[in-house]
Amino acid sequence: MKLIDKYVLANVLVPLWYCLAAFLMVFVIFDLFSHLSDFIDAGTPLPAIVRFYLYLLPSAVIFIVPISLLLAILYGLSQLTRNNELTAMRASGVSLYRLMVPILALGVVASLAVATINETVAPWSAYWTDQFINAETHDDEIDFLVSTDLPYRNPQANRVWMIGTFHRETYEMQRIEVIEQREDGTDSARIRAKAANWLDGNWWFSEVSIQELDEQGYPLGPPRTHSRRAMPDFTETPRDFVNVTKEPEFLSSRELLAFIEAHQHVSRDTLARHEVDLHYRLAMPWACLIVTLLGLPIGAHAGRKGAFRGVALALGLFFSFYVLINFGMALGKNQTLAPWLAVWLPNTIFLVVGLVSLIRMR
Repeated sequence: MKLIDKYVLANVLVPLWYCLAAFLMVFVIFDLFSHLSDFIDAGTPLPAIVRFYLYLLPSAVIFIVPISLLLAILYGLSQLTRNNELTAMRASGVSLYRLMVPILALGVVASLAVATINETVAPWSAYWTDQFINAETHDDEIDFLVSTDLPYRNPQANRVWMIGTFHRETYEMQRIEVIEQREDGTDSARIRAKAANWLDGNWWFSEVSIQELDEQGYPLGPPRTHSRRAMPDFTETPRDFVNVTKEPEFLSSRELLAFIEAHQHVSRDTLARHEVDLHYRLAMPWACLIVTLLGLPIGAHAGRKGAFRGVALALGLFFSFYVLINFGMALGKNQTLAPWLAVWLPNTIFLVVGLVSLIRMR
């Protein structure tokens, strides 16, 4: 990296850290006011509250990083412009587009970093914090930890589960029925059990009845019974069943895609909701690159035309982008627009606006 690249990048990175710290602090304080009464009523200890907010932060980066990056670019470039440093750099033979390369690279890196967090840490941490708040506000764990009448279909293994009750922390099941199917969709066996536990990487069924079926669905002899039996052929894990109980916002894109592929039989409304959330999780990290493209031409001229005007214009575009995203998601979930179009259209519009502004930058 050339010295001039380091200098331009340093003028953006320093305000970026300040903006990130400030917005994270505001986010925590705002959320604390919302949940403070719950923590007081439940007598939540301070270390648990600190842990809660540490786990809450990954789900906030998708909103905090883009706005922090935008403000940092505007401030850094406006300072360079106001002090005539950009003019001096250009006079030395370096084009304005070349000067913007390290900041564009920062936008790409930020998008990739947010995408990684959004796919790995954020869904799990958001679900953990949601369960934590539920635990603090409910006296009876059955209100939020136990799912009843839970269906699950595994298309890869041709297996359908019906679970009477499923505990999302202990993974204990009650009143289980598993239907094994052939490739043609006919039932080959019906397995019933009073209870099931996850031990040493296997499901263990208690008071099991296994009834083999012919191709017409008639029993092949009497059922086989076992007081307790390991089911090593069952590839389903507790996480598969937990994911079925989660709201779409608590699932990664891979988990959302797996849900969509395994539940083509559910209502179109449910599928649309999950498809919109899938595309949202894939599209939103690129907001970092979009705000970089929007911020570069505005920031490069903000020092000459007034910083306030440039900041107001950039923030107006930024919030318009998020309004359009939410409007598109609503249209997608109502099936007015195709899910992919509802989410990616705002990205495309503002990406084009950013590219055109960058090309016209002088």
